[in-house]
Amino acid sequence: MRILDLSRVLSGPFATMQLADLGADVWKVEPKEGDPSRDLCPPSIDGESAYYQSVNRNKRSLCIDFRHPEAGALLLKMAEKADVVVENFLPRVKEKLGIDYEAVRARNPQVVYCSISGFGQTGPYADRPGLDNIFQGMAGLMAVTGPNSRPVKCGERVADMVAGLNAALAIVAALRARDRDGEGQFIELSLVDCLVALQAPQISNYFATGEQTPKVGNGSYFSAPTDSYETADRPINICVMSNKHWKAMCSALGAEDWVHDPRFTNNSDRVRHRTELDKLIVPLFRARTADHWVSVLGGAGVPIGLVLDYAEVFSDPQIQQNGMGARISDGSGRTVPTIGLPVRYGRTPAELRLPPPLLGEHGRKILSEAGLSAAEIEAALESSLLVSNGPAEAA
Repeated sequence: MRILDLSRVLSGPFATMQLADLGADVWKVEPKEGDPSRDLCPPSIDGESAYYQSVNRNKRSLCIDFRHPEAGALLLKMAEKADVVVENFLPRVKEKLGIDYEAVRARNPQVVYCSISGFGQTGPYADRPGLDNIFQGMAGLMAVTGPNSRPVKCGERVADMVAGLNAALAIVAALRARDRDGEGQFIELSLVDCLVALQAPQISNYFATGEQTPKVGNGSYFSAPTDSYETADRPINICVMSNKHWKAMCSALGAEDWVHDPRFTNNSDRVRHRTELDKLIVPLFRARTADHWVSVLGGAGVPIGLVLDYAEVFSDPQIQQNGMGARISDGSGRTVPTIGLPVRYGRTPAELRLPPPLLGEHGRKILSEAGLSAAEIEAALESSLLVSNGPAEAA
């Protein structure tokens, strides 16, 4: 499965990395300045932006001058050999380049063309640029995040990441449809829509009541006791969503009388009286260490966990068991740390094959696979349409 990846920065590259991990051959096409994420440093790993490296493993890089008059024609020729085209240009940009869906479809009727944008391909905001915090605000996520009235964003670029996951899923579905009827199609999705859809539980509450879900910090509007609690040495997270867990917690705490307290009979009661409940719980937790509570409550089957930083995450025995810290080597001495694969397949395993490519590292090879002759490739180099990466470029 071959993917012509014209996307850059985060949402599109994350989508194509999911497919690359599953074995797709991804041609990452970059402008002569490179994917803008290459400039997002410090920090860097062996001189390359850590941000760029996070979402570009298992791909090959081709570097061209997008301002060259022949750029559009070259991209269309490459699209003829692709099963999938992915881009996250503003709508007017791909039309100016002449690589919009209709132009690609005329050359390759079976193509699956995935277009990712901030706000959609049409509508009043179609040509607006945007970044993750813009989408978090406009999708309503900031209105339910944090402990107070000040807008607070999630720590990760959640709009880009969930859009990338949705795009990868949509592409797989479109390819499955093509397997059935032989036809490609146009797929479009926007970061703001994906972030709205991600909030289904919170928004369903709004649909049910007509009221904005209030901010509850690390707590939950739907269950109690659910929150971060201080212990004698560090915070823990508790999440009690069922009477089974509530009874187990009361027993482990030696507070069986709480089970019969009418304020705490069921989850609805506990949510209404969360303040009174916390007044009972907080002093208990502060009297002993986090490890003590993880052992006692975890051993009783209560959902509980430590609040870890990244160093602790990757030294955690369960994370290590799951292989979530990994390294990729290219065979020439370059080794790049990366996040491991979160899905494990029993029969057709995904693989960490290639480290994130150097800029233009595979240009000649990709153009040869796209059907260009050696003379045409040399002409592209001489005209500066193809930007060579010198000795690092694959022959």
